[in-house]
Amino acid sequence: NNFRYPHIDKGITNRIIQQTMNLKLLLLSCFAVGSHAFQAPRSTTSVTRTQQIYASPAEKVHVLPTESEVTQAVHQLVESCAKQAISKRGHFALAIPGGSVLKVLSSLDPSDDWVSKTTLCFVNHKCVDITDESSAIEAQARAKFLDRWGLTDIISLNGSSDGKKEADDYESKMKALPESKLPRDEDGFPVFDLSLVGVGDDGHIGSLYPNRDEIDIVDGPWVTAAFQKDPPSISLTLPVMQRAQTTVISAAGQSVKYPNGKAGAMRLAIA
Repeated sequence: NNFRYPHIDKGITNRIIQQTMNLKLLLLSCFAVGSHAFQAPRSTTSVTRTQQIYASPAEKVHVLPTESEVTQAVHQLVESCAKQAISKRGHFALAIPGGSVLKVLSSLDPSDDWVSKTTLCFVNHKCVDITDESSAIEAQARAKFLDRWGLTDIISLNGSSDGKKEADDYESKMKALPESKLPRDEDGFPVFDLSLVGVGDDGHIGSLYPNRDEIDIVDGPWVTAAFQKDPPSISLTLPVMQRAQTTVISAAGQSVKYPNGKAGAMRLAIA
């Protein structure tokens, strides 16, 4: 059954996962339960600032046996979305998170010259020195693939620990982009061609965590500060993630941070 967002019971962890069902696609490879790809139905009704957002359950679950197959699926989506956007409007707007998605992208070798026509933003990012490879998503992404790709049109944070100022400034930088680079919808929200979003074992996406007010944002801002941890982070808000032409929730494999994978969160997502 559908449920109303943002009027959610924040005491139930899976609510934030279920909210992602109104995003376009979830690609998952979860330790202990295999891998799943969810294709969520796309609403035929545009969401305006005065409307509630409704989350729809996934219609299909596809099993991908291995982490490498999820990786290849993400690669294909990045390439196809880039080529489609450039063919349609001459530019590609891409948003990426940190975590396992960086590992996925690290093995992608662009097959065409779409990188030179790409603007990159971050779905979420810690408020730290952006050159600190131990904690800064931008530094990690540069080291793993961005510098190798030759992607230079990157919207960066300032590199301070002031979460509120970083969020406000990052939104200002995004709003300064012309619509030829980052289109807007009829409500004035940005519309990325592709938004890659990671998910945690507790169901958080970007830096939007269960039981936090940030998940209730419906009509703005584009970017919010998230004070779940210290230092804080910035994150695109759910309305921005949802409005991308294609949004992919990717969770694959195990890591030091998630030694048991994310099977528990994914069970809740399809329960």
